[in-house]
Amino acid sequence: MPLKWEFKLVRCPLYGFIGLSKREDRLLNTAAMQRLSRIKQLAHTYVVYPSAVHTRLEHSLGALYLAGRICDQLRLPQKQKKLIRIAALLHDVGQGPFSHIWEEPMRWINGEQYSHEDVTKLIIESEFKIGKVLGNLKNKTLEVFNQDSLGSDIIASGLDVDKLDYLRRDSFHTGVAYGLFDIERIIRTVDRKSEAGRDYLAIHEKGKDALESYRLARYAMHIQVYEHHTRLIADDMFLKAIKLALSEGCLAEENFKIGNDPNAFIDNFLELDDFSVQHRILQNSTGAAKQLIQAIRNRKLLKRALMVPLTKSGVKNPIRREKIITMSRNDIEDAEEKIATELGIDSAYVIVHLQGIKIKLYERFEQTLGKKEKPIYVKRRDGSIFSFEEESPISASLNPIRRLYVFCPKGYVQKTKKIAEDMFKVKSVF
Repeated sequence: MPLKWEFKLVRCPLYGFIGLSKREDRLLNTAAMQRLSRIKQLAHTYVVYPSAVHTRLEHSLGALYLAGRICDQLRLPQKQKKLIRIAALLHDVGQGPFSHIWEEPMRWINGEQYSHEDVTKLIIESEFKIGKVLGNLKNKTLEVFNQDSLGSDIIASGLDVDKLDYLRRDSFHTGVAYGLFDIERIIRTVDRKSEAGRDYLAIHEKGKDALESYRLARYAMHIQVYEHHTRLIADDMFLKAIKLALSEGCLAEENFKIGNDPNAFIDNFLELDDFSVQHRILQNSTGAAKQLIQAIRNRKLLKRALMVPLTKSGVKNPIRREKIITMSRNDIEDAEEKIATELGIDSAYVIVHLQGIKIKLYERFEQTLGKKEKPIYVKRRDGSIFSFEEESPISASLNPIRRLYVFCPKGYVQKTKKIAEDMFKVKSVF
């Protein structure tokens, strides 16, 4: 007789076997979840690290596994554990093609408040097969996402199963060691603290060093992997292709509007994955959108013509530095148009990129789309708690890393560099 949580076993390169309940197995095999097997976890990072082709489905299984481990560590009731595991499995079902990068075009259409988390909740509410599998657990599963509770802390907080899994998984698949940390120590020192009528996720004081290692791992992965300039080029070329495809009519903007008809939106959204969105552009575009997608697929990427750190040493004049840092999307597009005009080429092939690497875990109350990053709490031996950000010896010294990049076709690098340096009154450092 199989264990309740081992109706089905799935092998994972990080955790060995991941056990699934019967309901979790049925959820895994819905079309909405299987779609995640066609969405890369790290978008175009594979152009830098060729083995980074792992998917959101793998990550979702890892999040479920870690959620179960943490529930056991906290000795939560089995009914609560069941809901938290389901929420962890479904937490990324609202991700679009090439993961987080898809949120930018969706914000062009739906406004800055758009997030894949909202789409996840909409899919759980509206998608028929997921609703059928969840049955009377649907509303309770949504409550895990909606409530300010211990369950929501486990799924989405400063120390959650999403980050714990993706750091190790991304490190494993890219072949780098930056994302490694003592996950066993963290899990075995996870604790909870009751305050003002609710339980908060915390970590025991004994786990502080492992927690610092976890935060440093996230920092290093952002610097070396997530924000690698070659990945930025491919991501930006993809976004240019999407913008051009929308203007050409290759992609129908109406299909991406949530407010008009949420059910129709979900039907269209669940047809999108890394392959289908590229296919639509390749089949229907006759212009630059198609050429950009072909260039990405064949790794014929634009080249870096300029890189300037937006620091006191990189741009000495503080007024000029602030003006660059605060450029709007329209300002950036105007700059691209001006550079392209001087080069005599289509502006589709000039990209100005403002890089701002903000590590939320090192910013005490980072405001993101109106939401505050939850602080990480440490529980002392006497039962009192403190915010780790306040006492971490390195938190205060890590400020956002800002850079200005300009990318262009291979044969135009030197000319683009001169034009960009004159335009922004800066000096490239490479």
